[in-house]
Amino acid sequence: MDKVSIVKCGDYSQSYDAVKRSLDLIGGIEKFVKKGDKVLIKPNFVSRRKPDEAITTHPEIIRAVIKLVEAAGGIVTIAESPGGPYNAALLKAVYSQCGANDAAEGTGTKLNFDTSFEEIGYPEGHTLKKFPIIKPVLDADVIISLPKLKTHAMTSYTGAVKNLFGVIPGTYKAELHFRLDERAAFCSMLVDLCECVKPTLAVMDGVWGMEGDGPTNGVNRHIGLVMASANLHALDYTACRIIDYSLDDVDTVADAAKRGLFDPDETEILGERIEPLIIRDYVKPESHFNLLKLLKLPPGLNAKVTSILSSRPEMNHDKCISCGECARCCPPKAIDMSGGKPVINRKACIKCFCCQELCPKGAVNIKRPLLNRFMLKFLK
Repeated sequence: MDKVSIVKCGDYSQSYDAVKRSLDLIGGIEKFVKKGDKVLIKPNFVSRRKPDEAITTHPEIIRAVIKLVEAAGGIVTIAESPGGPYNAALLKAVYSQCGANDAAEGTGTKLNFDTSFEEIGYPEGHTLKKFPIIKPVLDADVIISLPKLKTHAMTSYTGAVKNLFGVIPGTYKAELHFRLDERAAFCSMLVDLCECVKPTLAVMDGVWGMEGDGPTNGVNRHIGLVMASANLHALDYTACRIIDYSLDDVDTVADAAKRGLFDPDETEILGERIEPLIIRDYVKPESHFNLLKLLKLPPGLNAKVTSILSSRPEMNHDKCISCGECARCCPPKAIDMSGGKPVINRKACIKCFCCQELCPKGAVNIKRPLLNRFMLKFLK
């Protein structure tokens, strides 16, 4: 039976006590970390954002994990491959802005600046049989995912499993978006990646999360929780329940359950009872609403109907500062900056929402077609 702990944490000043209790409930840090272990901490540092924006893993949660790991004799490295090119200059900026330097201060923790990677075979993969993985992950004895509880424009939810997409180096992430431009295939790849990396543990920052059009341009939401589990799929399932997603609403969770990687009926919740914590009005991203599940069309028609009815990114030129980040991060190169402001080629757009995720000014909106809104309301 997989164990998931849920501990209340009203604000980040309580992080150490909440993280320690969350780990004690599932066996204590000593169950996962032995003296001399090289421990890789993988936070969610999707881009250069300040901790109070509730986009990245808060440094107080990271610091709490560092202190517990070091007390158990572990040797800690923090590593991330954020959106954009994987180079030392970007890593330095991301670590500084996201608070990794503050989290590591006064400890023996190192920040990773090694940008090498290796291609690792995973023959058991359902969607991919090999992955490029950043070197510090491959060197680690113990891997701890520190996700943030947020909604996500492409995958509806991002948590412990999705956080591991940051072990793929730089622009290789864009390549995977381009190759796997359908949501179910992309999420199946994320489950493959998690099983390939085989993280030891996950501790989720659910103190302040994000709702709406996350993972970077939604709205901050106080949840007041820290959660932990050795099974990342069970942890994600539990977090999804708290923000009122069903098992089938989130493809990474549904796919993991179908593969038998966790059993929703055999997941033991420790600490807080989950029912009083469920947030019924948690706002979902515009792109979450899936007409195909209601229409039940033959598979051959799905692609055409999806193209017509699915949500799409839309540029807000009033907010846009013409930095070109959306064009640089767009996997199919569907954004034209020749006129000074971004213009999307609708035929080339794969609706991965990378532009929306990585826009530093929140100048990319998610628009659901009127026909989509009307039909969904009618069919419900």
